[in-house]
Amino acid sequence: MTPKESAEARFLGRHRCLASLEPALQHAILANMPMRIPLYDVKAENAAYAAVLRDAFDRVLAGGQFAHGQESASFEAELAQYVGVQHAAGVSSGTDALVLALKALGIGPGDEVITTAFTFFATAEAIMLVGARHVFADIEPTTLCLSPKACEAMVTARTAAILLVHIFGHCSDTDQFSGLCRKHNLMLVEDAAQAIGATWRGRKLGSIGAAGTLSFYPTKNLGGLGNGGAVLTNDSELASTVASLQNHGVDSSGRHVRIGQNSRLDELQAAFLRVKLRRLDGELARRRQIAARYDAELPTDLARIRGAEGCVSNYHQYAVRTEKRDALSEFLTQQGIGTGDYYRMPVLREPALAPAASHKPQAITTLPETEKACSEVLTLPVRPTLADDEQTTVITAVNRFFGG
Repeated sequence: MTPKESAEARFLGRHRCLASLEPALQHAILANMPMRIPLYDVKAENAAYAAVLRDAFDRVLAGGQFAHGQESASFEAELAQYVGVQHAAGVSSGTDALVLALKALGIGPGDEVITTAFTFFATAEAIMLVGARHVFADIEPTTLCLSPKACEAMVTARTAAILLVHIFGHCSDTDQFSGLCRKHNLMLVEDAAQAIGATWRGRKLGSIGAAGTLSFYPTKNLGGLGNGGAVLTNDSELASTVASLQNHGVDSSGRHVRIGQNSRLDELQAAFLRVKLRRLDGELARRRQIAARYDAELPTDLARIRGAEGCVSNYHQYAVRTEKRDALSEFLTQQGIGTGDYYRMPVLREPALAPAASHKPQAITTLPETEKACSEVLTLPVRPTLADDEQTTVITAVNRFFGG
C-alpha cells in the first residue's frame, strides 16, 4: 500500500459512510478534500477588503451606470499609470485581451506567431481565434520562459509576432526579445496575465512590447470578483483600435467601422479592481518575503524557478522543480498542503490544437525543456494571506520529504 493509499484508508476508516461508496466516487471525494494550507484562498484574501468592496458596490449601485462609466475610465487611467504606459483598456477577460491585442496589431490568417507551449491554453487559443498559426519554441530550464535562441530558430517569412509569456510572474532576458523583433521586423506582444507588478530592469512587465495583456481572474495577483482583463500599450492608434474592437467596432462618431465584439469590463469589476490596485504593491511585497524565505530554507534538492538577472518577480506562483514532483505532491497533499502542477502537459498536445499542429508538423520531441518541465514543476503556497506558521509547516514538510 502506498503512503497515499494508506492515508486514504485512515480517512475512510474515520468516515465510514464513504467506505460504502464506489471506489471511483471515493477517490473523487478524497481528491477534493479541503486543504489545511490551500494553494489559493480567494475567500480569505477578499475578506480583507470586504468593507471597501461593499462601499465600491454601493457607489456603482447608486450611480446606476454598469458599463462604460466613470469607474472603468478611472480604473484604466490608474492602471496605465501603475504599469507605466500611455493607454490601458479594460476588457472582459485575459483571453479577450490577447485576442483584441492581436487583432488590433493586424495579425490574422497567413501569419505565424511564435510562443511557448508551457502556458495556459488561452495563449495558443487566442492566436487561433484571430486565424493565425501558432509556432512553439522551447523554454529556458531556469526561468521556464521562452528561449530567445529557440525563438530565432523558428522565425520564417510568415512570422508576424512573438507572444512572450511571463510565466509565474518571471521573465527571461526581455531585451533580447526586443532586439530579435527589431532584427526581423516582428511585433512583440507580452502575455503578462500572471505578471502584474513584476519588472524587467525597472520597467513593469506588460509595458515593453507593442502591446501587453493582463488577466484579472480571481486567483491572479490583481484578481477581480469575476472575469476581467486589460490591453496595455503606448501606441495611441492601437489603443483606439482596441477600444473600437471591444465595443462592436464603433468609432468616435458611433458608426460601426469594423467587425468587433462585446468585450467591455463592467463597472462593478472596475470598481473592485480600483480598490485592490491601491493595495497591490503591499501584497507583492508579502509574496516576495515569502519567496525569499522559501529560497533560504527549502532543501537544495529542489531547483528554484526564478527570472533572469534583472527581473523582479511578482511571484504569482512560487515554483520549484524536481524529478520527484509527483511523489512530493502526494506527500504534501497528505499533510493538508495544497500544491499546483502547472503545467502537466504542453499546450501542443491539446486535442484542439492538433489540426493546426498537423498543418505544420512539430513533434513534441523538438521541445525537450518544455516536456521535462511539465514532468518536474511544482508550485507551493505563496499567497499574501499565508501566515508565518503555515509557511513553517510547508517548509518542514518539504524538508522531511527529502530527508531533512
